[in-house]
Amino acid sequence: MSSITLEIKKLARTLVEAAFPDGTNRSIEISSSGLESGDNFIGLIYNVTVNDTNGTLHLVLKVAPQEGTFRETFAVREIYKSEIFTYKEILREFFELQRDKNLERNFQAFAKLYASSTEYLREALIMENVKMKGFRPLNYRISVDYPHASLVMREIGKFHALSYAMRDQKPKIFDSWKDQCHKCLFFSNVKVPALKAVPILTNAILTSYPSQQNEEERKALQEFVNILPVIYRNFSCISRDDMKYAVIIHGDLEIRNLLFKYGNPHDPDCPTELCIVDWQLMHLAPPAMEVLFFIFLSTDKELREQHYTKLIEEYYQSFCLFLRELGSDPDSLFPFPILLEHLKKYSGWALLLAILFNPSNLKEGDDIPDFSNCDDEDAMVAMMSIIPKRRYLQRMRDVVSDMLNYGYPFYMLTDQSRT
Repeated sequence: MSSITLEIKKLARTLVEAAFPDGTNRSIEISSSGLESGDNFIGLIYNVTVNDTNGTLHLVLKVAPQEGTFRETFAVREIYKSEIFTYKEILREFFELQRDKNLERNFQAFAKLYASSTEYLREALIMENVKMKGFRPLNYRISVDYPHASLVMREIGKFHALSYAMRDQKPKIFDSWKDQCHKCLFFSNVKVPALKAVPILTNAILTSYPSQQNEEERKALQEFVNILPVIYRNFSCISRDDMKYAVIIHGDLEIRNLLFKYGNPHDPDCPTELCIVDWQLMHLAPPAMEVLFFIFLSTDKELREQHYTKLIEEYYQSFCLFLRELGSDPDSLFPFPILLEHLKKYSGWALLLAILFNPSNLKEGDDIPDFSNCDDEDAMVAMMSIIPKRRYLQRMRDVVSDMLNYGYPFYMLTDQSRT
């Protein structure tokens, strides 16, 4: 839990005044967000309540960490600039595109940004508190059920359709975003310890298999480890042919970054609306990367066995329907066979992220690593490599098994023409 310092209070007031520069006298109250350790990885979160003659406004203040080593390792300044650019430019353009089309349904699965700062060591955003509108988080340590997964797939289909509509109808604006859509975190100083931690975690998965069993899976995993640097390089330099299909992706579409609203009184456990938070890892990539990331980090084997194909179809159907409503042709811009091809091609990257991210997702309480205290590479590798109980191993064995069953050759390489 972060203390509320005088500097935080000053920053909050500065941003509120920037958001509402009408000179109205306002009282501002700041309190802890109540988030537990691990709920927000790269940010200090506070609740802000603004009172004036017009009433009460509930906001959330998100502030960049100050620790120098942590900021350098995780490219904190760059990812905050990326998130602010997403809200101020990309999501704004998406909103205006939908407004101009006068659509009956739209994509509004994000909070309203009121003000932001890119000042050095004062990077911050102040946004509406969507929890006051009924949105709430799930326990990200537990896999999602089908209703939640289905809603995410349908909303992401609409989100990706907006990129295609922009590329098709406003190409100059879309092209102007490319210089701002960097894979900041994946090219920061965290790259080296991450690539050292993944083989350690993978070896733990390998040794967890019963002796003389699952030979195909074990062999595939071993080959995967052998080509890790190439898998990383393929992601860092996606082929020209595949970049023709690239969209703005969230980049970290897992349960900890999703809030749900439940508006059906007859089925109170079924989500009706989605809000996506933490756009810090936004970048350009083929849509399949986002689909793979969510499914293989946030669902379990039982759900995939029952609904995997249906989820892929729901994603693409939602994408097609919304893109047509936006005035562009999905069949020519992003044919379904291309999606299926990319799901296979980028399965290795999805497995790499599942191996690396799931340990943090499954740890609880004091087991959650505090990377802000890491002052050298070896310490970071050690933190990343800690196995969170035995369920991590079973979850990852399930991911490997399912990828092979779906025909996803995560351990194979493809020749790519580099950009």
